[in-house]
Amino acid sequence: MQYFESLSQFQIAGLVLQLVLLPFLFTTFRRWWWAKQSHQWPKVKGVVTKGLDFPISKIIDFIYTYELNGTTYTGKKPFFANSFKNLNQKKASGLIAKYVQGKQLTVFYNPSNPGISTLEPGRKDGVMEALLLLSILFSLGAISFYRPSLIVEIIEYVSTP
Repeated sequence: MQYFESLSQFQIAGLVLQLVLLPFLFTTFRRWWWAKQSHQWPKVKGVVTKGLDFPISKIIDFIYTYELNGTTYTGKKPFFANSFKNLNQKKASGLIAKYVQGKQLTVFYNPSNPGISTLEPGRKDGVMEALLLLSILFSLGAISFYRPSLIVEIIEYVSTP
């Protein structure tokens, strides 16, 4: 308990920032890794069971199914993406036309976990940007925790006219 009482405000803020960002960083890195590895994944035939639809909220409503060794799996996103909210109308229209209900398609699945799949191997919209931002913020938290004097120096340098 004495250790936590000896920490400065910058160190506490840095520690909290790192703890909050760690799960997001891990999840985003995992998406990047799957997208990278998906080029080598085996493929199987699948079908779109619920066509792609982008409502006003831009949360995709999409389902495809594929069968592997007698087990049916479902996928809810056509590719690995950080977010689908920044799709413009042209890109959204292209995806809606590409993934209509009943369409037969090729599904690339993770051989070590067949429940993880993609329709467009290697595609990772927004994942690299999110990974970069999260890494910068995580590093800032680490600097704030391990070397708070550097943060103070930067603030003083920026705030002096």
